[in-house]
Amino acid sequence: MGQAKKHARQLDADFLTQPAGEVAATLVRAQQAVFRRAWAHYGQAAADDPEALHDLRVELRRLRVWLRLSRDVLRTRKSTRRRLKALARSSSPMRDHEVMIGLLDRLAEEADCAEAAAWIRRLADERAPARGELSFDIKPGLKPRSRSQTVPFVRWFTTQVTMMTEHIERDLAAGQTGFHAARIQVKHLRYLLEPLHEPFAVIEPMLADLKTMQDWLGDLHDLVVFRAHLADYGGWLLTDALPAPLARPGKQARALTQAFAGVRDDVIRLSGWQHARFEAMWREWQAQRPALEKRLYAARNRLVGDLENAAHTAD
Repeated sequence: MGQAKKHARQLDADFLTQPAGEVAATLVRAQQAVFRRAWAHYGQAAADDPEALHDLRVELRRLRVWLRLSRDVLRTRKSTRRRLKALARSSSPMRDHEVMIGLLDRLAEEADCAEAAAWIRRLADERAPARGELSFDIKPGLKPRSRSQTVPFVRWFTTQVTMMTEHIERDLAAGQTGFHAARIQVKHLRYLLEPLHEPFAVIEPMLADLKTMQDWLGDLHDLVVFRAHLADYGGWLLTDALPAPLARPGKQARALTQAFAGVRDDVIRLSGWQHARFEAMWREWQAQRPALEKRLYAARNRLVGDLENAAHTAD
């Protein structure tokens, strides 16, 4: 986030009253440069730096969020946007693998699940390698340029902030059916706000609260993804357990029944752990959520007021 927070240094003093497309173009160019450095680092150090993939994906998301949010005021090269989207898609399974490995390592500390977790962990390295080949050509670039006659940046930005916080409020109110959508909105709002961190002090506590919300919602989402993978994990266990009894002649009814029953029991234990962990974490999140939301919406109101006052002064 450190580099994203410095993007406003490339803006003119009166950027709030300038056309939104021109300001967005400057910020997108700045983030494109950060993303390119992250891509270069990944290519050089992916094998040695365990955070290289994560850092690359974060900078890619920051760039793509600004492209998505500013598309009404900014033109960019379509072919490059497609390449960025393809990179995001191709890197997603690799990041999911890292997250699932982390959960399996945590499960290894649970007595009832340790054996199954270690078994799946071993199979994961064989059946879902952590590293694949990523490809991306940094050129041609996005070539961001303003659309004609865009509104002042302050109007565009306050509209985005207000709309996104309203979406967060709506999605969080939907409970377990809406928290994933809220997680995405929280993340996008963070990336929208980061470049204006230095000019407006009220953004700092907003970013802190948004990061806290994102971490809670992200951990909940990881548990949902883990449960979605249990069918695959059960399949892995079965295909690993069955060859031994099937290699022996005869029906092997007892051995096969034991193999199926063992995998069944492992999957039941894993699904039970996921359910218990999710419900406990959800209760903790619900206890934290009201205060976080209250601070976020109050800070949103202060930010909108500060932006409007600053724009009025600039005029």
